[in-house]
Amino acid sequence: MPNLEELQNRFPATENEFMGLRIDDEKCVGCGICVVVCEENRMNEEVVYGKGGRYNDKLVLRIEKGQVRLLDVKQCKRAFDPPEFCRACVDHCPTCAIEFLSQT
Repeated sequence: MPNLEELQNRFPATENEFMGLRIDDEKCVGCGICVVVCEENRMNEEVVYGKGGRYNDKLVLRIEKGQVRLLDVKQCKRAFDPPEFCRACVDHCPTCAIEFLSQT
């Protein structure tokens, strides 16, 4: 029977799963609602007007090749020290492609 370390090596978690955010590529339709409702993304004027951020803008989420991508986990409010409660991306996703994993 494999121990915990062996299992972690076989199934490495992505950085977003370590902070409790998981994006299901099978469910994501690339609508971009999560990008626009993200409070940290909304500090970017391009995002506020629905254009999406520019290539080198610091964003939490971006649509790339028709799928949402977590660009910088450290920009997400949930990764702040201390963390801030935010569920905007989860609550507004029409296909439930974004979820927060239990931190317990």
